[in-house]
This record gives sequence, structure tokens and C-alpha cells, in this order.
Amino acid sequence: MIIRKTRRISYARKAKLQRTRLYTILIVIFLLFACSLATLADDGSSRVTVIADSGDTLWSICEQYKPEDTDLRLYIDKVKYLNKLKSSALSIGQEIVLPLD
Repeated sequence: MIIRKTRRISYARKAKLQRTRLYTILIVIFLLFACSLATLADDGSSRVTVIADSGDTLWSICEQYKPEDTDLRLYIDKVKYLNKLKSSALSIGQEIVLPLD
């Protein structure tokens, strides 16, 4: 019959382990926060907001602001997705966010 002694972790070792876990969690939270700020800053810099006026259509607004090498139909789909539009109909005073890239 083998009898094993149980080892108790000393208080100092437990405290060090808890500090290490806390530092790791804080570093992960900081990195997630920094990445989210970088994403927000990157997204807002390449967009413009246009307010629809009388006679404006989504087609005419997109035609005016789309990049040169972009297909207009694909650009309109991107604008509709970005603004959560179900159709191409616009109302007067409606704000439309347009990507410039």
C-alpha cells in the first residue's frame, strides 16, 4: 500500500498565481479595447454622409460619389447594405453614408 502526501500550495504561491491571472486578463482586455478603437478610427475616415434632397435618387448619389474603377451596381449594393436599406427609395432629408474606397 502506497501512501502519498498531499502538497499544499503556499499562500505566497497562490497570491503570485492570482496576480499572474489578473495581469493576463487585464492585458487581454486592453488589447481588445485597443483593437476596437483602431477599427472604429479606420472605418470612419473613408466615408462621407450625404443628405437626400428633392429629386435625388440612390442611383444619382452613388454615381456622383463612387470610385472610378467600381461598378455602379455593386457600389449601390454596398451603400444599401451599409445603410441597412431594403430598397433604393429615398426620402427628403434622409442621411446616406457613402464609402469612398
